[in-house]
Amino acid sequence: MKKILVSACFFFCSLNVLALEALEMVRRADLKRGLGNTEHTFTVQVTNTKTEKKELFKVYFKNVNNTLTEQLEPEKSKGRKMLMKEYDIWLFTPNIKKPIRISLEQKLTGEVSNGDIAKTNYAEDYDAKVLATENSASGKVVKLELTAKNKKVTYGRIEYSLLEKDFSPQEAVFFALSGKPLKRARFLDYKKIQGEMRATKMVIQDYIQKEKESVLVFDNYKKESLSESMFNKDSLEF
Repeated sequence: MKKILVSACFFFCSLNVLALEALEMVRRADLKRGLGNTEHTFTVQVTNTKTEKKELFKVYFKNVNNTLTEQLEPEKSKGRKMLMKEYDIWLFTPNIKKPIRISLEQKLTGEVSNGDIAKTNYAEDYDAKVLATENSASGKVVKLELTAKNKKVTYGRIEYSLLEKDFSPQEAVFFALSGKPLKRARFLDYKKIQGEMRATKMVIQDYIQKEKESVLVFDNYKKESLSESMFNKDSLEF
């Protein structure tokens, strides 16, 4: 009986350790796509590969629950702002004074959802477990399954592939809350930014209609002190 209890304890403790290890992998992978939970700004250029339409955004990142995204280009869309407070997002436009409530999963442009820019720290919103490890041309890859902690997030589930040696994200498949696969993303062009090798390009492709593709290029990362008033819905001004 004692052996059975010891074995059971070892089994469940091992599962807990694996879950913690998987979540730590996700935390480290988050740092490969941004500067972590520190105040900073960066730009994102989004290109629709089919139409070659380009849009430019600047993101003000206060913390994982407070971001402000401002559109800089094209000229006709300049000044649009998207404020995220935890899981709530409001759209502000120069010609409409009252903010409009929008959702994380709603399309921002092309194949890019609001949450792809506004809320990208997966460790905060998902539980993680290891599915498998496999070899690739870049080295050994760890495949993780991320499951949403609540129904307010952008995606219900993510299949996430990381390089085992440094947890650099390689690919992700995003699923709706219903379980339907929505799109696939690749993380590319790693460059040293603020002392860490980080992905500077993300290619998002519709899961079924692969010709629908958007390319995101991240640049101009700067650590900055950002005023609380920037993230106050009632005091946001143009």
